[in-house]
Amino acid sequence: KEQKGLSLDLKENFHVTLRETKRLVTLSKNVAVPQATRFIDEADRLIDLAAPVIQEFARGLSKALSLPTFESEVMEGQQSWIFRYIHYFGGRSVGDQTATPHADKSGFTLHLFESGPGLEYLDLSKQWQPMPVSDGQTAIISGMQLQFASGNATKALCHRVVATDESADSGRYSIVCFVPLAKTKAYNKNGIGRLQEFSPGFNYDMPFGEFQKLFV
Repeated sequence: KEQKGLSLDLKENFHVTLRETKRLVTLSKNVAVPQATRFIDEADRLIDLAAPVIQEFARGLSKALSLPTFESEVMEGQQSWIFRYIHYFGGRSVGDQTATPHADKSGFTLHLFESGPGLEYLDLSKQWQPMPVSDGQTAIISGMQLQFASGNATKALCHRVVATDESADSGRYSIVCFVPLAKTKAYNKNGIGRLQEFSPGFNYDMPFGEFQKLFV
């Protein structure tokens, strides 16, 4: 993804879902690169490690927001959880936005790993705040589907990545997991456009009657 544009990120992605791991294992064994097989094996193991964390979070959120079917919906959609491995290219200036401000379309996102700092979130007063991910920890980011499912009780958190002294030249790596809600309406990307094209935090003060029009 090397297109130029104010809302386009210079990056490369690799997606893994549980639904596709068997196919990927078969493909990787036909590639004469040992790292390919190891990568898929490790990605498959990460899915197993993440599942209890995701279920615990979904159970807690189900109780906190009085969403009785939320945990079961999350776990029934396990085949569709998307593990995204991201490489943001270097060659940037310190302070550049390497990931354009946006909210995620899914229910929620686990930010599992980052090679260096730079992740920031927009608080409800529209001020940017650092959101570092320490070793052995994860940050969980609420998405558009969760805001919809909760009737605006929680907000899809706007976030971005900025280039730092550490990452401006060399680039940055991260791993996230998108957890979609299969039984909840989806954000209408085809009809409305990419969330990166909205002003940061556009959804924070939007009445639910207007917000629900963004979904199909």
